[in-house]
Amino acid sequence: MACDALAVSPRLTTSALIGALLCATWLAFYHYLAKNPDLLKDKAKGGFSPVERFRALAGVVLYVLAGLVGYLVAPLVGLAIFVLLPVFYAITSAGLYQSPVTRRITHTPPPRP
Repeated sequence: MACDALAVSPRLTTSALIGALLCATWLAFYHYLAKNPDLLKDKAKGGFSPVERFRALAGVVLYVLAGLVGYLVAPLVGLAIFVLLPVFYAITSAGLYQSPVTRRITHTPPPRP
C-alpha cells in the first residue's frame, strides 16, 4: 500500500500542532519559574529557567516547522524533523549546557557535584 502525501499531511500537521502546544505549555511553566525563583532548589536557580525556556521554544519552533514543511513541501522531511526532536531532547535532558556533547563544543568543564 503506497503512502499518499495528501493523506499524511493532515495527520502530520495535527501532530505538529499538538507537539507545539505541548512545548508551549512547558515554555509557560519555565517562564513562571523564572519569575518565581523561590520555587526552585538552590542547585537549579542559576541558569536553569533561561536554558529550559530555550529548549521549550526550540520545540515550539521545530514542531511548527515540521508541520509547515510536511504540509507544504514534503511529508517525509516533516517526519524527519519529528524523528530528530526526541534526539535533541535526549541529548539535552541533563540541561542544554550540561550535556557532554555541548561541553565539548563550548569547551566548558563539567559541573561540580
